[in-house]
Amino acid sequence: MAMYQIACPGCGGPVEFRSAASRMAVCGYCRSTLLRDADSVRDLGRMAALIEDHSPLQLMSTGRFAGQGFTVVGRIQLRYEHGVWNEWYLLFDDGSEGWLGDFAGQFVLTRPAGAANSPPLFDKIQPGSRWSHGGRSWYAADIREAQCVAGEGELPFPVDARWTARVVDYRSEHEFLTLDFSDGQPVCFRGKGVTLAGLEAQRLRDADDVNLRAGRLEGRVDTLACPACGSPITVVPGRTQHLTCPSCSSQVAASAAQAEVLERHSAEQREVGASIRPGEVMHIENRVWRVMGWLRCGVPDDPSEPEWYEYLLFAPQAGFSWLIETATGWQRAQVLDAWPSSFTDSSARLGNAGYTRRCMYRSQVRQVSGAFPWRAQAGDVVEIAEYVKGASVLNAERGPHEMVWSLAEPVSQDEVSTWLGRKVTSILRGVAPADVLAPLLSGKVDPAPLRPVAWTFSVLIAVMNLRYMLPLNLDAIFITGISLFLLWVPIRKLEDGGS
Repeated sequence: MAMYQIACPGCGGPVEFRSAASRMAVCGYCRSTLLRDADSVRDLGRMAALIEDHSPLQLMSTGRFAGQGFTVVGRIQLRYEHGVWNEWYLLFDDGSEGWLGDFAGQFVLTRPAGAANSPPLFDKIQPGSRWSHGGRSWYAADIREAQCVAGEGELPFPVDARWTARVVDYRSEHEFLTLDFSDGQPVCFRGKGVTLAGLEAQRLRDADDVNLRAGRLEGRVDTLACPACGSPITVVPGRTQHLTCPSCSSQVAASAAQAEVLERHSAEQREVGASIRPGEVMHIENRVWRVMGWLRCGVPDDPSEPEWYEYLLFAPQAGFSWLIETATGWQRAQVLDAWPSSFTDSSARLGNAGYTRRCMYRSQVRQVSGAFPWRAQAGDVVEIAEYVKGASVLNAERGPHEMVWSLAEPVSQDEVSTWLGRKVTSILRGVAPADVLAPLLSGKVDPAPLRPVAWTFSVLIAVMNLRYMLPLNLDAIFITGISLFLLWVPIRKLEDGGS
């Protein structure tokens, strides 16, 4: 029920203020921006139209968090260099407020937590830097300056296209804290990652409404014709906003209304060496996953290091996941919602498990193909620290503005082939490591050219060990004999027809 209602000065339509803390509202009929001041309302002009992002939330959606019900009463839409996200303004049943962050199907709910204690300077914060607040250690995960695109409903402060959000998101295991520098003195908002199912969300937009407004169903895998060459690009409307055509490698920005070419690439940049193509389907753990795109990566500081591929997978009910292909095998990786409780230059602790740092290196994207929630492009560089426990690899990926943790587990090449429904070969010259010796051991190789090589190594072994065998050292003679025997076994096997 509205605590305050007026007629819009622009069109006469009803505009409601449900929260006593709300200072601004956007008319749902003509999009006039109204500023509430005591008992009067001023018309500040028209608010820009919202970008259709296929969010399932809308004004008057409801849910429950920490035992309390809430209603969505407003929204700010923000744009940064790699994409757009929403901040939904929540009014709880007890009159308190909160925010529900919404980016590419991931949600974080936070509530006001007061002023910050000895906050760091915004310009001095680096991804991964530590800050103590409220008796916990927090680590900077995301540092952003974002421009307001549009707003709707009621909001606790006035915004327009000139308003800039300056925020730092911190993580501490499963908890989340935002330090907001937008209005001078930084304030804290504390919460955690959530799902709409966990919030018992109701009054969400239905598929027909999303389809009517955007022409595609959010969460459904679709195709888009590349504006540069006409080839199909696999997309997930509302979640993959930046595309790289697999055919011509042109970079394309996708919105609900149109697709725009951002950058064209020449023919020599179009070579594809990945084992899996964007658009292919994988059946993993009773779910259907679509390959959205891949990144070809390398180590810029060491050209001798082999390149690898990182495949972005999407399933409507599970979100995004990663499949990594290297010259030594395959891994399946998942970005972690709960961060390690602690990490240093030598170790990290995730839950009850301790990990030891194996290495640190810079990773550079060298080629992009397919669709991503952010603008992935060749030349992007991040720093990666690998922590290991057995075969598990805990990765800390640090870029200029964000830090992400992921956990990778090995999978066999046969498993990947089963998921795809076809045989997959290694990126190491297209030959699986297990197949390298197969022709030799199966007797399909002519042994004649190998005999001179074997004789050469036999003479070298005998000469190098001669001083140890004389005078009559039985141990040295025995070891040398075993070495020569093992050297000649494969050749004798081939001469006998592989039997």
